Amino acid sequence: MKNSKNFNLFLMDGEVTGRIKCTLSNWTGLAYKVPRSYLEKCKDRQDLKQSGVYFLFGKNDDGDNEVYIGQAGIRKNGEGVLFRVTEHLKDEIYFSDAVMLTTQNNSFGPTEISYLENKFTNMAIEIDRYQVRNENDPNPGNVTEEKESELEDFIEYSKMVLGVLGYKIFVPIVNKEWKKEDKTDDNEILYLSTKTKKSEKKINAKCQRTSEGFVVLKDSMIELIDSKSLPKSIKEMRDKCKANNEIIDGKITKNYLFNSPSYAAMFVLGMSRNGKTDWKTKGGTTLKALEENKIQ
Repeated sequence: MKNSKNFNLFLMDGEVTGRIKCTLSNWTGLAYKVPRSYLEKCKDRQDLKQSGVYFLFGKNDDGDNEVYIGQAGIRKNGEGVLFRVTEHLKDEIYFSDAVMLTTQNNSFGPTEISYLENKFTNMAIEIDRYQVRNENDPNPGNVTEEKESELEDFIEYSKMVLGVLGYKIFVPIVNKEWKKEDKTDDNEILYLSTKTKKSEKKINAKCQRTSEGFVVLKDSMIELIDSKSLPKSIKEMRDKCKANNEIIDGKITKNYLFNSPSYAAMFVLGMSRNGKTDWKTKGGTTLKALEENKIQ
């Protein structure tokens, strides 16, 4: 079992929709979540005039989550990470919230923030929960192995802080370290296998139940033909997958998270379905029976 953590969240404006300052015991880091309209209120905060890295969160025209990750050093005018974030207010790409990471002892230099920007950007791309707006791959900098170890600790805590603030940008949809011997009811692998009347193809798909919902796993087959009964939101998602070439030879090329088993089954089969009876364990037990047995 992982060690418990105690995060301190300070509502700077006395409301959950305002500015939030986040600290953690035994962590030198300091995090601020600031809504776009509250940036002006932070102009006198000295810790936001330090070097740091920042995340600009928003949504694109399709409603998909987006993020821009950047860095900022201390300028000759004495300004730092907050000043750099406010410069983005002029950008065409809109962001709704900014999260700024710095340190309580102002210990970040140019090399450290370059390393962090590079690592955060590449991790976000790999996890693939957010579309990363960065057009260029940031320079990783040249740090000693001692400094790298120190920065990796900062990164681990930062990942948790961002999650606590509501951004699962560094949380894998499926835990890559999951092993069969560690299996619990909450990460049971479920299977869907059926021959559809629309294409006469045998469709085989796998789904993992997680704490967030149901993940249709990469390389699962899906029916390419839509039925008229398919909900609009699922049809749009399937259309987007096809347009983005995320379906190759009838198989999806990435994991997809759904709030319910039925939506996961509809995505796979292209028609209205009852996911509680469609998804089964390897032994053939339906999800419905699995959950009912758990209650008893």
